Amino acid sequence: MKTPIPILLLLFSVLSAQHKVQHKMMTEEERSVHHRFDDAEKWADVFEDSTRDEWQLPDEVIKSLAIGKEDVIADIGSATGYFPVRFARTASSGRVYGIDIEPNQVDYLNARAKRDKLPNLESVLGEANDPKIPEKVDLVFICNTYHHILNRGDYFENLKQYLKRNGRLVIVDFRKGELPVGPPEEMKLSKETVIGELTAAGYRQLSNSAKLPYQYVLVFQAGHK
Repeated sequence: MKTPIPILLLLFSVLSAQHKVQHKMMTEEERSVHHRFDDAEKWADVFEDSTRDEWQLPDEVIKSLAIGKEDVIADIGSATGYFPVRFARTASSGRVYGIDIEPNQVDYLNARAKRDKLPNLESVLGEANDPKIPEKVDLVFICNTYHHILNRGDYFENLKQYLKRNGRLVIVDFRKGELPVGPPEEMKLSKETVIGELTAAGYRQLSNSAKLPYQYVLVFQAGHK
């Protein structure tokens, strides 16, 4: 059933308000552990609601990335499969890995891949400090998840081993400022912060044409030794 936009926005607002209170009482590590998405069925109602398309603009994002049919893609923080399912249909002769640290989300997406007849889509259980991608990929995609990653310098240095030469890293996340959707303001990272962190980790920024109402889309390539 399609959730009306006002109700969906209210749900995001309530979740954000609850998160703000909890956030002030925890250390960074405690926040990461506490903010879990282990109830896959509950979160599917939020992550997969069709009204998300109106601001996430998945078709525009995917078109801007010029994904090839044989590309190998890893979506880190894949959850219930909002982007991985679309990637699997685009890279129809390639391979898509949905990476998540929640076993229930991994099970949910694997069941969804079977239900939707997407044999090129597989969900894999990663770790907080290592995505455990099964093979080198052409594209690593991280949507609405970058701000949850701890020790990002070490994490993205380690991530390089999973990228093919000339492979790309894509970050989609919420801009700073008051928005109707997204995490609390104190959890948001400006695009300048993301660019600075990844540049320090040895990545260089590439151009991208996607324009989203509440988010930035940043594309990088890693320098290989």
